[in-house]
Amino acid sequence: MTTELAVLAFDGCFGTSVTGPIDIFNIANIHQRVCRENTASPLFSWKIYSQDGKPVRTSTGVSVAVNGDYSQIGNPDICFVPGIDHAYGNEVVRKIKELRGSIGELVKREHAKGATLASVCSGSFVLADTGLLDNREATTSWWLAHHFNEAFPQVNLQLEKIVTEDNNIFCSGAVTAYMHLCIAMVEKFAGSQMAQTCAKTILLQSKSSSQAPYIPVSHHLRQQDDMVQQAVQWMQQNLAEEFQLDDLADKLAVSPRTFIRRFNQATGKPPKQYFQKLRINEAKRLLESTILSVDDITEKVGYLDVSSFRRLFKREVALSPTEYRKRFGRYTATAEA
Repeated sequence: MTTELAVLAFDGCFGTSVTGPIDIFNIANIHQRVCRENTASPLFSWKIYSQDGKPVRTSTGVSVAVNGDYSQIGNPDICFVPGIDHAYGNEVVRKIKELRGSIGELVKREHAKGATLASVCSGSFVLADTGLLDNREATTSWWLAHHFNEAFPQVNLQLEKIVTEDNNIFCSGAVTAYMHLCIAMVEKFAGSQMAQTCAKTILLQSKSSSQAPYIPVSHHLRQQDDMVQQAVQWMQQNLAEEFQLDDLADKLAVSPRTFIRRFNQATGKPPKQYFQKLRINEAKRLLESTILSVDDITEKVGYLDVSSFRRLFKREVALSPTEYRKRFGRYTATAEA
């Protein structure tokens, strides 16, 4: 039985999130033919649709031909929402308002009929805007977390995850995470063995299941608060020091209770947790750009026990310090990890 895919394209979408998934589903079809398994019908078929049935102009200006308009999609098994091109998060928020009456209503209707929904990158905003992800897990591009949480506080955003699946809705992280998304969908509709074969073909490591290694600590405050900015500046300058909340509150001439409340409002995190993330962020920078040993880096970011630091780093980043340096470091050949 062939699984039918409808790609819901629109002007300004990422070209890769239209054509890239189709390439991966085509790879599954190729493996099916090579193995001579039920070659009478392919595993997947696809069509691209636009709102008016005219070619769409992707974010890079490349024109993509379509098979019809949204009203002609029939009864697809999968509705696929591409990513929205943007420089700033508020551009994504504006775009979903444009798409609400077209793609938004369409995917709600198809989901009610049993279709699987899938989104790439910022396309998760379109699905969240329908309400279908309320109290459900989702993910998106890590740099859009603040805008997503602000727009959809009722959605359980799992930013570290590259792919989520909940309520028959798939979401994926930043841009190229569409590959992980498609492999997950190949597994759902064609089985784990085919998914593994396709993953090997596109050189995709299945263990790379987290966005955590790529997520820096955000220095953009949710709310402008001079006191909190001063606190963050002190933290950045004193990463090797012991963090004493009462002392820092005293420096800023506020009570500890007021300090915690205002810091949470401005950053979304308690002060001590934010300080710890700043330390991890600095450790990541040192692993990327220096040949310092992990022991030396541990000391520089204020930890006394290397084993504890390694466990904390692995928990926060989803990679050990050594693995992180091998993946992102400039001096992996000579660095002592």
